[in-house]
Amino acid sequence: MADLHASDSTATRVLIAGGGIAAVETLLALRAAPRGGQLAVTLVSAGDQLEYRPLSVLEPFGPAPLRRYPLERICAEHDATLVCDRVVAVDGDDRAVRLAGGGALPYDALVVAVGARREPVLAHAHTFRAEDDGDGTQWIVRELEQQLARNVTFVVPEGSGWSLPLYELALLTARHAEARGIGDVALTLVTCEPEPLAIVGGEASAAVGRLLGRADVRVLAGRRAVAWDGRIVTLDPSDAEGPLVADRVIALPRLHGPAIEGLPADERGFIEVDGHMRVPGLDGVYAVGDATTVPVKLGGLAAQQADLAAALIARAAGPDASRSAVLRAILLTGSAPLYIQALIEGDHPKASSVSKEPPWSPPQKVAARYLAPYLEGWQERASGGDA
Repeated sequence: MADLHASDSTATRVLIAGGGIAAVETLLALRAAPRGGQLAVTLVSAGDQLEYRPLSVLEPFGPAPLRRYPLERICAEHDATLVCDRVVAVDGDDRAVRLAGGGALPYDALVVAVGARREPVLAHAHTFRAEDDGDGTQWIVRELEQQLARNVTFVVPEGSGWSLPLYELALLTARHAEARGIGDVALTLVTCEPEPLAIVGGEASAAVGRLLGRADVRVLAGRRAVAWDGRIVTLDPSDAEGPLVADRVIALPRLHGPAIEGLPADERGFIEVDGHMRVPGLDGVYAVGDATTVPVKLGGLAAQQADLAAALIARAAGPDASRSAVLRAILLTGSAPLYIQALIEGDHPKASSVSKEPPWSPPQKVAARYLAPYLEGWQERASGGDA
């Protein structure tokens, strides 16, 4: 493979594939490490902006502007090179990646943070996609306001990665209908999970269940929505109370991995990783975020994975570093938000808690150690005229 450009042979060449939350967190964590200044970092991204929209569930109910941050400026501020392209293959023997636009880039360490692919799971339903949705769900809310639709079903399928956004949509829809005085609305949430937000379990799951109950959102847990004919949702197992009528259905997508050539992956294309986010069989290669086999796909967890990989690359972590993490999430309810924390060890929750006050700082939706304060500072600089 031919290099696209030469690099300083005395510096450790770190290549980050991706331009989302996990990728940028990796860059910031590398620069914050004790040896961060000795690294020659290159970010390879198919897009030229970090799109940050953790509040996308608010878009159907009013303005929730998408924040875009130019990757060129982020890289410039952190002494990194930006390459606008996409990694399509990894050659572990040559320690190089092949790019979609042709050519290759060498690496001493590689962090793959390219995210996941999304596909609809229920024909005719509206698929809520956090990166490009808004109008479709907004249209359904307008139909409720005009009383053209009365029965709305929210569906959490298997393989969605993170179900909290759909619980938020259900709660926000219920609150919106109540505030607008829209009567005779029936909201149902169908989830493959054994209980609401089962990935956190314990106190947090119970609290979400109580919120849904108070909002008159009916929950059918442990069910799969297998079809919708425009009127009846077919469930497996079926509902003992009879057919589930739905005028509209909103479903989360099923996620698939990037299936990059040269990287070991499971049957759905997710990159295999060990407890240190290393890719087995490939020296110096790490993968973080939604692209990996880690089942929970959440920005805050992806950021912690990025921090771990960056620390190992910069030799700032001891040999006992592992993929234990604290899941931090904010559930938007239409009134006071609920702050959720859960200890995650490996792939399983150990304990969870809820609070009405933010137990972490800054209290952003994506609780990232370096990215959250960096973006908060960006907003402050922008308001001060230094955008």
